[in-house]
Amino acid sequence: MKRRTLLLLPALFACTESVESTDVRTSGVYPEFQVVADGSGSSSASARLKVGGNDSNTFLDLRGSDLLEVSAGGETQRMTSGGDHRYAARFPFDAAGTEFVFSFRRGAEDDGALRSAVTLPEPFELEMASTEASRATEQVSFHWDPPAGGELHWDLTGDCIWTEVGSTPDDGSHTLNREDVRALDSDPKSCTVRLTVQRSHSGSIDAAFSEGGENKAYQLRAQSFTSLP
Repeated sequence: MKRRTLLLLPALFACTESVESTDVRTSGVYPEFQVVADGSGSSSASARLKVGGNDSNTFLDLRGSDLLEVSAGGETQRMTSGGDHRYAARFPFDAAGTEFVFSFRRGAEDDGALRSAVTLPEPFELEMASTEASRATEQVSFHWDPPAGGELHWDLTGDCIWTEVGSTPDDGSHTLNREDVRALDSDPKSCTVRLTVQRSHSGSIDAAFSEGGENKAYQLRAQSFTSLP
Protein backbone atom coordinates (compact mmCIF):
# COMPACT_ATOMS: atom_id res chain seq x y z
CA MET A 1 0.00 0.00 0.00
CA LYS A 2 1.33 3.43 -0.89
CA ARG A 3 0.89 6.29 1.55
CA ARG A 4 1.59 9.92 0.71
CA THR A 5 3.00 10.73 4.11
CA LEU A 6 6.43 11.80 5.28
CA LEU A 7 8.48 9.49 7.47
CA LEU A 8 10.32 10.43 10.62
CA LEU A 9 10.15 13.96 11.96
CA PRO A 10 8.85 16.15 9.13
CA ALA A 11 11.05 18.74 7.47
CA LEU A 12 10.19 22.37 7.99
CA PHE A 13 8.62 23.23 4.64
CA ALA A 14 6.32 26.02 5.82
CA CYS A 15 7.32 29.30 7.40
CA THR A 16 8.07 28.73 11.08
CA GLU A 17 8.03 30.86 14.18
CA SER A 18 9.63 30.41 17.56
CA VAL A 19 8.93 31.43 21.13
CA GLU A 20 11.06 31.24 24.23
CA SER A 21 10.23 28.24 26.41
CA THR A 22 9.99 30.40 29.53
CA ASP A 23 6.86 32.03 28.05
CA VAL A 24 4.92 28.75 27.73
CA ARG A 25 3.43 26.42 30.32
CA THR A 26 4.21 22.70 30.04
CA SER A 27 0.51 21.98 29.50
CA GLY A 28 0.59 24.00 26.27
CA VAL A 29 3.57 22.15 24.73
CA TYR A 30 3.23 19.49 22.03
CA PRO A 31 6.43 17.37 21.90
CA GLU A 32 7.85 15.38 18.99
CA PHE A 33 10.27 12.75 20.29
CA GLN A 34 12.13 10.28 18.08
CA VAL A 35 14.82 7.60 18.32
CA VAL A 36 16.46 6.17 15.19
CA ALA A 37 18.82 3.17 15.01
CA ASP A 38 20.33 2.64 11.55
CA GLY A 39 22.29 -0.58 12.08
CA SER A 40 25.57 1.18 12.88
CA GLY A 41 25.47 0.14 16.53
CA SER A 42 24.31 3.53 17.78
CA SER A 43 21.00 5.34 18.27
CA SER A 44 20.10 8.99 17.64
CA ALA A 45 17.50 10.65 19.85
CA SER A 46 15.89 13.92 18.77
CA ALA A 47 13.17 16.23 20.04
CA ARG A 48 11.21 19.30 19.01
CA LEU A 49 8.70 21.15 21.19
CA LYS A 50 5.77 22.96 19.57
CA VAL A 51 3.03 25.31 20.75
CA GLY A 52 -0.48 24.96 19.36
CA GLY A 53 -0.73 21.22 18.73
CA ASN A 54 0.32 18.85 16.00
CA ASP A 55 -0.30 21.17 13.03
CA SER A 56 1.50 24.16 14.51
CA ASN A 57 4.66 25.70 13.02
CA THR A 58 5.54 27.53 16.23
CA PHE A 59 8.47 25.95 18.07
CA LEU A 60 10.02 26.38 21.50
CA ASP A 61 13.60 27.51 21.92
CA LEU A 62 14.85 26.44 25.35
CA ARG A 63 15.77 29.31 27.63
CA GLY A 64 16.72 29.83 31.27
CA SER A 65 16.70 26.65 33.36
CA ASP A 66 14.54 24.74 30.84
CA LEU A 67 16.27 21.74 29.31
CA LEU A 68 15.65 18.41 27.60
CA GLU A 69 17.27 15.16 28.74
CA VAL A 70 17.08 11.62 27.42
CA SER A 71 18.05 8.49 29.36
CA ALA A 72 18.80 5.00 28.05
CA GLY A 73 20.97 2.06 29.08
CA GLY A 74 21.80 3.62 32.45
CA GLU A 75 23.09 6.82 30.78
CA THR A 76 21.49 10.27 30.82
CA GLN A 77 22.40 12.98 28.33
CA ARG A 78 21.38 16.59 28.07
CA MET A 79 20.07 17.17 24.55
CA THR A 80 21.85 19.89 22.59
CA SER A 81 20.53 22.23 19.91
CA GLY A 82 21.08 21.02 16.36
CA GLY A 83 19.28 23.79 14.45
CA ASP A 84 15.71 23.91 13.12
CA HIS A 85 14.49 24.03 16.75
CA ARG A 86 15.66 20.44 17.13
CA TYR A 87 17.54 18.98 20.11
CA ALA A 88 19.60 15.81 19.85
CA ALA A 89 21.70 13.18 21.66
CA ARG A 90 23.46 10.01 20.54
CA PHE A 91 23.95 6.68 22.34
CA PRO A 92 26.45 3.89 21.53
CA PHE A 93 23.89 1.05 21.45
CA ASP A 94 20.82 0.01 19.47
CA ALA A 95 19.50 -3.25 20.96
CA ALA A 96 15.85 -4.19 20.61
CA GLY A 97 13.81 -3.34 23.69
CA THR A 98 16.14 -0.57 24.86
CA GLU A 99 13.99 2.04 26.58
CA PHE A 100 14.56 5.75 25.96
CA VAL A 101 13.01 8.20 28.42
CA PHE A 102 12.67 11.87 27.43
CA SER A 103 12.45 14.47 30.22
CA PHE A 104 11.49 18.13 29.87
CA ARG A 105 12.94 19.75 32.98
CA ARG A 106 11.88 23.22 34.10
CA GLY A 107 12.64 25.77 36.78
CA ALA A 108 10.51 26.62 39.78
CA GLU A 109 7.94 28.50 37.68
CA ASP A 110 6.32 25.35 36.23
CA ASP A 111 6.30 21.59 36.60
CA GLY A 112 8.17 19.61 33.98
CA ALA A 113 7.26 16.46 32.07
CA LEU A 114 9.76 13.85 33.17
CA ARG A 115 8.72 10.58 31.55
CA SER A 116 7.89 10.11 27.89
CA ALA A 117 9.15 6.61 27.11
CA VAL A 118 9.64 4.49 23.99
CA THR A 119 11.50 1.24 23.22
CA LEU A 120 13.45 0.29 20.11
CA PRO A 121 11.82 -2.36 17.90
CA GLU A 122 13.59 -5.48 16.64
CA PRO A 123 16.49 -4.84 14.24
CA PHE A 124 16.57 -6.45 10.80
CA GLU A 125 18.82 -6.98 7.79
CA LEU A 126 17.68 -5.57 4.43
CA GLU A 127 18.70 -6.95 1.02
CA MET A 128 17.77 -6.16 -2.57
CA ALA A 129 16.87 -9.00 -4.95
CA SER A 130 18.94 -7.30 -7.70
CA THR A 131 21.26 -4.33 -8.02
CA GLU A 132 19.52 -2.81 -11.06
CA ALA A 133 16.09 -2.83 -12.67
CA SER A 134 14.40 -1.32 -15.72
CA ARG A 135 11.49 0.99 -15.00
CA ALA A 136 9.83 -0.15 -18.22
CA THR A 137 9.96 -3.91 -17.76
CA GLU A 138 11.06 -4.96 -14.27
CA GLN A 139 9.78 -4.90 -10.73
CA VAL A 140 12.02 -4.23 -7.73
CA SER A 141 11.98 -6.75 -4.88
CA PHE A 142 13.56 -6.58 -1.46
CA HIS A 143 13.50 -8.78 1.61
CA TRP A 144 14.42 -8.50 5.26
CA ASP A 145 15.08 -10.80 8.18
CA PRO A 146 13.66 -11.41 10.65
CA PRO A 147 10.02 -10.42 9.98
CA ALA A 148 8.11 -9.21 13.03
CA GLY A 149 4.43 -8.72 12.15
CA GLY A 150 2.70 -5.36 11.88
CA GLU A 151 3.85 -3.01 9.11
CA LEU A 152 7.05 -1.66 7.66
CA HIS A 153 7.27 1.70 5.93
CA TRP A 154 9.43 2.35 2.87
CA ASP A 155 10.44 5.29 0.74
CA LEU A 156 12.31 5.72 -2.55
CA THR A 157 14.46 8.69 -3.55
CA GLY A 158 16.62 9.30 -6.62
CA ASP A 159 17.55 11.97 -9.15
CA CYS A 160 15.63 10.35 -12.02
CA ILE A 161 12.46 9.19 -10.22
CA TRP A 162 9.59 10.64 -8.23
CA THR A 163 9.89 10.24 -4.48
CA GLU A 164 7.48 7.54 -3.31
CA VAL A 165 6.37 6.46 0.15
CA GLY A 166 4.46 3.35 1.16
CA SER A 167 3.91 0.55 3.65
CA THR A 168 3.87 -3.22 3.54
CA PRO A 169 3.13 -6.07 5.98
CA ASP A 170 6.20 -6.94 8.06
CA ASP A 171 6.32 -10.47 6.63
CA GLY A 172 9.85 -10.59 5.20
CA SER A 173 9.52 -9.49 1.55
CA HIS A 174 7.94 -6.91 -0.73
CA THR A 175 7.90 -6.11 -4.44
CA LEU A 176 7.68 -2.58 -5.79
CA ASN A 177 5.55 -2.27 -8.90
CA ARG A 178 6.57 -0.19 -11.90
CA GLU A 179 4.15 2.53 -10.77
CA ASP A 180 6.21 2.85 -7.58
CA VAL A 181 9.40 3.63 -9.55
CA ARG A 182 8.33 6.36 -11.95
CA ALA A 183 10.60 8.43 -14.19
CA LEU A 184 10.82 12.05 -13.15
CA ASP A 185 10.48 13.37 -16.71
CA SER A 186 10.11 12.16 -20.28
CA ASP A 187 13.88 12.14 -20.90
CA PRO A 188 14.91 8.57 -19.94
CA LYS A 189 17.81 8.48 -17.53
CA SER A 190 19.53 6.05 -15.20
CA CYS A 191 20.30 6.91 -11.59
CA THR A 192 21.01 5.44 -8.20
CA VAL A 193 17.85 5.01 -6.12
CA ARG A 194 17.94 4.79 -2.35
CA LEU A 195 15.42 2.50 -0.65
CA THR A 196 14.84 3.21 3.05
CA VAL A 197 12.81 0.78 5.17
CA GLN A 198 11.63 1.47 8.73
CA ARG A 199 10.21 -0.61 11.55
CA SER A 200 8.68 1.51 14.32
CA HIS A 201 7.34 1.44 17.87
CA SER A 202 5.08 4.10 19.38
CA GLY A 203 5.75 5.19 22.94
CA SER A 204 4.05 7.13 25.74
CA ILE A 205 3.76 10.87 26.33
CA ASP A 206 3.98 12.31 29.85
CA ALA A 207 0.53 13.40 31.06
CA ALA A 208 1.86 16.90 31.80
CA PHE A 209 1.78 17.46 28.03
CA SER A 210 -1.98 17.90 27.96
CA GLU A 211 -1.86 18.77 24.23
CA GLY A 212 -0.62 15.22 23.50
CA GLY A 213 2.47 14.54 21.42
CA GLU A 214 4.44 12.04 19.34
CA ASN A 215 7.04 9.55 20.55
CA LYS A 216 8.41 6.93 18.16
CA ALA A 217 11.46 4.70 17.87
CA TYR A 218 12.67 3.29 14.55
CA GLN A 219 14.97 0.62 13.26
CA LEU A 220 15.95 1.99 9.86
CA ARG A 221 17.85 0.25 7.08
CA ALA A 222 18.77 1.43 3.58
CA GLN A 223 19.97 -0.12 0.32
CA SER A 224 20.55 1.26 -3.18
CA PHE A 225 19.95 0.00 -6.71
CA THR A 226 20.33 1.40 -10.22
CA SER A 227 17.10 2.42 -11.91
CA LEU A 228 17.34 2.03 -15.70
CA PRO A 229 14.99 3.44 -18.37
